[in-house]
Amino acid sequence: MKKKLTNVTSVFLICLTVLSQYGCKSGKTVQNDTEKEFISLAYVSLSMLKLHKANPEEIKAILDNYRWDGISDIVLIGGIYMTGKEGSIITSWNRSEWPEVFEGVDYLDRPINEKHKRNMLCSKEVVNAVVDYFKQKDMKLWLSQTAAGWLTGGSFGVVLEDKGMTKEYALKLYRFAKDFGCVGVDFDWEFPPNKIQAEGYRDLMKQVKDLGMKVSVCAIRPTAGKEYLDQAIEPEANINGHAGKFMKWEEIINDQMVDYINVMQYLGYNPKTKQLDVNIKAEKMAEWEKIYPNEFTENRNIDFLCGIGYYSFLLPEFKKNGKKGGKNLQFIYDNYGAEALGKKVVEGHAIWSTSDVSEIVKYAKKQGWSGVFTWLVSHDVTNEVDDEYSRQRALANEVEKIWEAE
Repeated sequence: MKKKLTNVTSVFLICLTVLSQYGCKSGKTVQNDTEKEFISLAYVSLSMLKLHKANPEEIKAILDNYRWDGISDIVLIGGIYMTGKEGSIITSWNRSEWPEVFEGVDYLDRPINEKHKRNMLCSKEVVNAVVDYFKQKDMKLWLSQTAAGWLTGGSFGVVLEDKGMTKEYALKLYRFAKDFGCVGVDFDWEFPPNKIQAEGYRDLMKQVKDLGMKVSVCAIRPTAGKEYLDQAIEPEANINGHAGKFMKWEEIINDQMVDYINVMQYLGYNPKTKQLDVNIKAEKMAEWEKIYPNEFTENRNIDFLCGIGYYSFLLPEFKKNGKKGGKNLQFIYDNYGAEALGKKVVEGHAIWSTSDVSEIVKYAKKQGWSGVFTWLVSHDVTNEVDDEYSRQRALANEVEKIWEAE
């Protein structure tokens, strides 16, 4: 009898092991499909969603307004934490420990307003509700590290200029991200303003990766390359050369300091046709491939993600009339109706069509890139608008085909 019980116990333990490895859904044993070869990543800005004004019980309803299909990874950016100039992690729930804000100006000589961003930090309960929402969708979570702004480090820059503080901050950042169950840290600061901060930035990325976190870094253009009309940096900015001249991409890539480079070439404006053009976007992305031919092919050291923007580019002639660009697709829908979302240009706003989005995803796969990412799902139309007008639905249709074939 004892022998029979032992055998039954052994079989039971084997079954538990199998279930833990493959997962169990709806009473069936299935392979865990959370590991995607082709990544579809989406940034979620807590600040832009104004979640600092929300209660935890409202989070699900707010996020349910948007389509989250065809997404494997989520990067949470803004509204969760900030960097203190003495190397601390600043949150809404440790307000009594906050250091003084960094006083200074940005690259356009505007006052840095870290206090404003501190006021947009969410409660821990809201952050937990956001984390739980995406975990229930079986999505991997990343935490984004930002600075005061483009070419502006602020308190983060102070930390990066001190090697000892940078090392201590790396450990704090790692532990903070792990506490929320994140698999990685996304370094979303494209243009360090000087050599010292850029060196500290690279050190921080490497140290976080060495601690066991996945690491990605945001980029727009490599150090070489031509100018485009839809460039991100304002023309009036006096940056004395390429905005990213201190990044040292060769060092980042050759030393494998990061796992992914997220290329933020969200748009692709063609001045001849006055539309967003998939071929122009491919041309812009090709700058990376031409300069680093081995890194972004089958022999790559770094995985390469292609960005897609759910917002408009305002044609130059319309800017002269005082209009502002960068309007999201919900704005286009609210102001010009559903039929406008079927056009390439609406009142001077050039936008990606749903077929453009599909072609970009297919092109990314064809080129052997590791995936795509979007800025932002909340810039797409809400669920109240039909699927045929949703850029996220178009992206999901193509991504899900790729996943089925994996």
